[in-house]
Amino acid sequence: MKILIADHDGSERRVLRAALADEGHELLTAASCAEALRRFEGERPELVLMDIALRRGGGYECTQRIAAACGSRFVPVMLMASAGERLSLERFIASGAADFVEGAADIVALKAKVAGYRRLREMYLELERFQYRFRQEVRMAREMFDSINGRSPGDVECVRQWTVSAGHFSGDLLIHERTAAGDLHLLLGDFTGHGLAAALGTLPTADAFFEMTRKGFGIGDIAWEINRKLHEMLPTGHFCAATLVRLAMARGEMEIWNGGQPPLLMLDAAGRLTQEVPSFGMPLGIAEAGRFSRRTMSCDLAGIRHVVLCSDGLLEARNAAGEMFGTDGLLGAVAAAGGRREHLLRTIKSRLIRFLDGMVPHDDVSLLTVDLAGA
Repeated sequence: MKILIADHDGSERRVLRAALADEGHELLTAASCAEALRRFEGERPELVLMDIALRRGGGYECTQRIAAACGSRFVPVMLMASAGERLSLERFIASGAADFVEGAADIVALKAKVAGYRRLREMYLELERFQYRFRQEVRMAREMFDSINGRSPGDVECVRQWTVSAGHFSGDLLIHERTAAGDLHLLLGDFTGHGLAAALGTLPTADAFFEMTRKGFGIGDIAWEINRKLHEMLPTGHFCAATLVRLAMARGEMEIWNGGQPPLLMLDAAGRLTQEVPSFGMPLGIAEAGRFSRRTMSCDLAGIRHVVLCSDGLLEARNAAGEMFGTDGLLGAVAAAGGRREHLLRTIKSRLIRFLDGMVPHDDVSLLTVDLAGA
């Protein structure tokens, strides 16, 4: 390591230099606090040995100033008591020093502690390298995930969506696409867990959804194909709760497949709840292809103005008191919006944020609203 020895006694500096040079360290020296600070800032040592009796500043005070100058760097300071000096435990703690040695002449103890900090430094550098690689992988994964969500056409103004991730990025998937006949397909998927592990299945799910929608397949067939892919690739215990919707406005029909998601809500023009469609299928990725049901539910869109889909992360979000936002919180927000398109998603979002009052959701939160007047 590069080690700074701050000691006013020239003979002690020479003894310490000779002892540590044998260990292969690069050694810097300073005889005062001002010189120690100058060399610390200019040459960036990795360990500081500080004499508590350092002239013009004192070892304790100089240690405090070095600790303040470290910023995010990990640079331990070891205090050394000179001959005839006693270490003050109270001042040692207040100084921010990492360690001490009773007597700079105790070379055996000093070498052992320096060797320990060298090993600690190696582990710290390895951790930094790991964190750098992890940040790079997260950045690449986030770009991939954002590109998946960005594949939905941007000209479908009737669809509004909002997500909050519990990890580095959300493991929920909100996508939509039009068929060649003009029908609008929607998918809200909630993968097990959150963060990178939860996002692993988003790519095959999105690929199947977009490709099959453009080819004219129905949502039951799309759900079957996604289930087949996820069952083959996801480890046991991982799956995707999902809601798929087909809006056929020209025929006034809506088709729904709901596997493991909260109920889909249908509202009239005044924002009143007219119908709920609870889960009636199995989450995607659990069942073998031969046991998976393509069954969907169809309904007439007469009197329906808005459709609301959400993940269970929204309903299960808890505040500091442990209370859950729940279905009552969602329905209360829907009622408060009064059926106004520009207010619906914004009102639900603001109600949830106010309810959490600074708390971070423990699971990814996803919300999607559709104004059928523009679909």
